[in-house]
Order: sequence, then structure tokens, then C-alpha cells
Amino acid sequence: MKFLVAIDSFKGSATSMQLNQAAKAGILEVLPDAEVVTVPIADGGEGTLDALAQGLEGFWVEVETVDLLERPIVAAYFISGQIAYIESARVVGIDQLTPSSETVERATSKGLAALFRDALLRGCQELVLTLGGSGSSDGGRGLLNALTDEERSALAQIRLRGLTDVTNPYAGPQGYAVVFGPQKGAGPRQVKAMDLVAQEFVNQMRQETGIDLQKIPGTGAAGGLGGALVLLGGELEAGYPFIAETLGLAQAIQGSDLVFTGEGLLDKQSLNGKLPIGVAQTAKNAGVPVIALGGSVEEAKGFEEAFLATFSIQREVLSLNQAMETERTLANVQSLVKNIIATRYLL
Repeated sequence: MKFLVAIDSFKGSATSMQLNQAAKAGILEVLPDAEVVTVPIADGGEGTLDALAQGLEGFWVEVETVDLLERPIVAAYFISGQIAYIESARVVGIDQLTPSSETVERATSKGLAALFRDALLRGCQELVLTLGGSGSSDGGRGLLNALTDEERSALAQIRLRGLTDVTNPYAGPQGYAVVFGPQKGAGPRQVKAMDLVAQEFVNQMRQETGIDLQKIPGTGAAGGLGGALVLLGGELEAGYPFIAETLGLAQAIQGSDLVFTGEGLLDKQSLNGKLPIGVAQTAKNAGVPVIALGGSVEEAKGFEEAFLATFSIQREVLSLNQAMETERTLANVQSLVKNIIATRYLL
């Protein structure tokens, strides 16, 4: 029998690779002769670079730069062939700070420029930037301002791709300030001021470049980094399809009897193009049923169409901090998968 495991990271708890291995161990406890294929997976957010690096041949590069509060850091990105893969969360990730009205004013995307610059110096002909998990809300202007005219010209000669799981425009009611500003620490007055600046920038860029950031889905991703990438000549696309194709997920699923996927929180937002739904659709195309696991699971219309079943990994009432302990999470995943396999295949 063949099983495929492609579980997204449980943010702050366990990585995709750790979760996949725990699920694999659960399967093999019941069916020791089963073939279990694990695919580290992500949709453009935290952990995407680790997932891609597991499936691609290449090497890591470390660069001295600054984080979103301009503190010195060393950030790594991955090169495969002539393609540079950069994860914005590794440089300007929201996990690097405690969001507040002060940090939302200070947070900048300028640190990414050093990685862009290094990729150009190494002769990369394509740059892929993952946009999830950002803690900055500067509209990507920090990145733009940190690049010289010569560097911008060089970037215009290569392919730039931004991976995102949102389609928000740059400004307005669905723009980066209004939708994402509060979760990054902005109060109502700050949100209003940030959105005004964003709208003015949209108008300025429309006049200067002819590019209308309001008409391009995803320009509001990562606090406006999506818009910055577009202004540098880049294109935006959904993260999951790109990653699934790059890692050969559809081919790996072929011949499987069952697929396991999941994420930290399975709820109605998961239906809006989140990774488990993407995996389910890929598996459905191959005629393979899918079971979804979550650290927390909320009922949502549409799950029954996407998944054979959904399960929460929790076994007792715990505080959030306890529930997110890595060892507990992995043990729960292994135990749950073991019980699912025993129920389905030993009856």
C-alpha cells in the first residue's frame, strides 16, 4: 500500500518535515511494509524555503543584512540552478517582534534588498520571493528605496516571481493597511494614515510608471511587498500551485491509497485557497481520498467535499501554549494517524 503525507507547518509548533515524519511513523506502526512518501510543503508563508530546499538540488547562501527593526542579522536564501529562492519571513517575519503601534511605524522591508543584491552578484536569472508571514507594513517602499537605480535595472533583466496566498490590492478597504495593519500592531488612526499613504503611492506610481497597483491582485500581500515586486517588473502568483508543481506533488500522489494533509488551524479560511484544500484538489484529480489534520479544527461547509474526514490532533483540554509544544504535537500526530490507519485498514 502507498500513502502520501504533505502537511503544512503548524506555525510556532512544528515544521512540515517534522509533522510528515510523525505521520509516517504512525502509518508504519500499523502497516510496517507500506510505502510512505513524505513531501514537505508550504504555500508561500513561513517554512516555504525549507520545503523547497528538500525537493530541489542546490545550496544555501547566508547574507548579512537587517531585520524589520533594522537590527543586524544573517539571513539565508536558497539557490537552485540559476534561480534564487528568498523567503521574506526569514528577513522581515512577524515572529521577530511583538506587534505594537511603535513597531508598525518602524518595521521596514529594506533588509530584503541585501539578498536581492547578492542574488544578482551571483548571476541568478530568476528570483522567487515568498510573501507570507511578513511583519512589515511599509508598502514595500523600504525594499524599493534600498535598491540603487543600477540594481533595479539589473532586476528588470531577470524574472521576478512573488508567491502569495492572498489577492488583496495595495490600498483601500481590502488593502494592506486596512486588512493586515491591525494584526501587525496598527491602531485605527494608524491604519487610516497608512492607507492614505498607500493610496497616494498608488496615484504616484500610476502617473510615473503607468502601473495601477489597485488593479493587480496580490499587490497588498506582505504589507505591500507584492506591490514593490510588481514595480520592479515582477509577477505575482498563488504560492501553492507553484510549490506543488516545483516539488512534483501530483506525480508523487499517483498510485497512493490515501493522502494526509493539514495545517495548524483548519477553519473556513482554509477554504480560501489554503494549502490543505490545494492538496485535496490535487489528490482529487488523481482519484485519491484525503484526510486533513489540524491542531485545531472548526466545522466549515465545504470540508466534506474536500476531505474524506478531518481530525483535531488534541487528546485533552490544554492551554494554547501546552497544545503547541513541539514534542506533544508530534506525539499526538503519530498517535492519531496510527489510530486512523488501524481503523481503516485493520477492520
